[in-house]
Amino acid sequence: MVINRHKTKEIVLHRSHPRRWSLPKSLEGIEQVQSAKLLGFIYQSTFSYIDHVDYVLKICSQRIHVYLLKQLRDQGFPLQKLHTVFQAIVLSRLMYALPAWGPLLNVELVHKIDGFLKRSFRYGFTNKLITILPLLDSATEDLFCKMKTSNHCLHSLLPPDRTLNQVLGTRGHSFQLPICSFNLHKKSFVISCLFKFLT
Repeated sequence: MVINRHKTKEIVLHRSHPRRWSLPKSLEGIEQVQSAKLLGFIYQSTFSYIDHVDYVLKICSQRIHVYLLKQLRDQGFPLQKLHTVFQAIVLSRLMYALPAWGPLLNVELVHKIDGFLKRSFRYGFTNKLITILPLLDSATEDLFCKMKTSNHCLHSLLPPDRTLNQVLGTRGHSFQLPICSFNLHKKSFVISCLFKFLT
């Protein structure tokens, strides 16, 4: 494959405050960036999701105020049907790849997303108050249950089964728990699921 150097970006991923770390030299002819957009998702070098959340909330706000939803509400569209449209064009965008980035949200970003959802409810675009953490829990559990099946494309990311000589009772899964030295690692999707759905 021939790489177009003008369209190629290099991003060096690292923890926010590593003890020992130095930025490597950029590849020749390729720009080194702090954030990059790929498949509708904004990656930042420090695994922060501030840029992605701001980007998604901007799109969602446009879909509410500039496009269809506000016009439908102002023309007397029934709330139940308006809620269905809200789920289709706003909530679906907010939940795109949520299991991948949701576990790494900090309190500030959770409040920012919940603030947007609260305003959507207050302005009559949805028939119930929605918050991001229950959506994250549901999406994460659903994906983890699917990836436990051997024919799922993400199944290879899971660790091998535990080998126990004694029965310890019913567990949520039979996979080995990895050793996590860093909080960032433990918050990643697969690792967080292994610990969260153990019981």
